[in-house]
Amino acid sequence: FLTMTVLSITKSEDVPLAPIDGKPTLVYWNSAGWSNPIRLALAVANVDFVDARIEAGDPSDSASFKKAWMDAKHVLGSTGILEFPNLPYYMEGDSVKLVQSEAIVRHVARKYNLYPTSMPEHRFMMLSEEIKDYDGYFILQSYVGGPDVIAQFIKEGVPNKLAIWGKIAHDGNALIDGPDGKINILDIKLYCFLRKVKFAQEELNIKPSAQEGWVDAYMKRVEDVPEVKAYLDSDYLHRPLNNPHAKFASK
Repeated sequence: FLTMTVLSITKSEDVPLAPIDGKPTLVYWNSAGWSNPIRLALAVANVDFVDARIEAGDPSDSASFKKAWMDAKHVLGSTGILEFPNLPYYMEGDSVKLVQSEAIVRHVARKYNLYPTSMPEHRFMMLSEEIKDYDGYFILQSYVGGPDVIAQFIKEGVPNKLAIWGKIAHDGNALIDGPDGKINILDIKLYCFLRKVKFAQEELNIKPSAQEGWVDAYMKRVEDVPEVKAYLDSDYLHRPLNNPHAKFASK
């Protein structure tokens, strides 16, 4: 199934300014961060894409930390290649140049028929933003809050949210589009967030709540999708979740 190319980038001159070899090109840090749902969506859609992963470097060396990206960011902006240069960004053909993770993931989902079929678009948009909020809080607090804040979120914030998502995901008995449905972008985004929850629970020795009883069965259903399985067995970026200067999940 899998035909993607992974690039490890350490120098600014190697940061892509256009699609590599004419292939859809995703550029982000060498971390899960905001980009794993995009990576997984492209893999599920069997897209031959380039996954360019920028190394942030050593945070104790202020002169070189993130320098590859900061220098390239200036070039991307000053030349007008990107209107709002930021990570992640995604390039496809001559006309698609996107930043903002949600915009990228929705573009990929729309182009490759990964929108859910079991709900109207307004509900899909709400649920997609909901997962983004959870993920965004996890990422933010990994940098500014640290393990104690993440632990509080996992123990107090997550269980009630996942109790609702359990109903949306049929208590783990099917993917979101139902027993006869195919994997869609909500499954992909939810799965990537659940992986972070699982990681935090193991790292911080937190027992899953009773409201999360459906999670393991649901995650297995996602992982049993052939394209997902192939990706998880290849260059899926399991860790780190965040860059080296994060207070949590930086390794």
